[in-house]
Amino acid sequence: MGDQNSSLRSLLDAAGEGSPMDYRIEWKEFTQAQPLLQAQNAGAIDFCRAGDVAFLFAYAAGAPIVAIGANLTGGQGAAILVRADSAIATVKDLKGRQVILSPAGLGEPLLYGHLAQVGLAPGDVHVVHATQNVAQLALATGQVDAWVTWQPYIALGQEIDHDRILVDGQGVLSFYVFGIAHRNALETKRAAIIDLQHRIARAMAWARAHRDLYGKTLARVSRMPDAVARRSIESSRLEEVAIDDRVIHDTTDLCQKLSAYGLIKKDLDIKKAFDSTVLNGAL
Repeated sequence: MGDQNSSLRSLLDAAGEGSPMDYRIEWKEFTQAQPLLQAQNAGAIDFCRAGDVAFLFAYAAGAPIVAIGANLTGGQGAAILVRADSAIATVKDLKGRQVILSPAGLGEPLLYGHLAQVGLAPGDVHVVHATQNVAQLALATGQVDAWVTWQPYIALGQEIDHDRILVDGQGVLSFYVFGIAHRNALETKRAAIIDLQHRIARAMAWARAHRDLYGKTLARVSRMPDAVARRSIESSRLEEVAIDDRVIHDTTDLCQKLSAYGLIKKDLDIKKAFDSTVLNGAL
């Protein structure tokens, strides 16, 4: 099982869904989706959760993966951050500025979507690629002017460095987080993966009603500050949804945007990237 910043492990533990199980979970930790999905592509990860943009990059590159469940995080789960003392007040002020983001993630579609809304083109800003940990430091030390990121890094920037949100992803991104299985694992470990996805759905429902308890568990398991964990959870919708026509439509629309930006290949068959039977319990 691949996890990002212990988010999935803490969710299952907090909701009491981490045990008992008829199967054993071996956890592998990652700081963001790109290396996690690379590990899954190599067959080292059976199941993980990752955002829709990162999933599309991996799927478009030929990774043998399939989305079997979805959590609608919402656009407020991603944002463009600037320093508290920055003169940047609007998206238009990003023209000619250095903006840091992680490659093969939501950074570019979020940034380019907002630029388009104010009449700017992608080439009007200088994009710098880096991991999220490096990006946080780059913004804090003034090496760049803005940082495109997501939770819990938004909360980390706000609480630790006192960054402010220039704009979030609402109106630009739907921002689904998918439960993603390696296709071989879905064949050989299907019953366990179905059980796990149902546990995640139940845990999401629990977390919506017990955000404070979830935040405390996330802080303990991930070793992030309590205030960071609490703030990151407060901004999340924690809404588990079944793979349906709306999810496929939204992801197809996102895929077309990524193709228009020249980030992934065109004519990608999105429907083959999903298995809608898992939450229905089909074995």
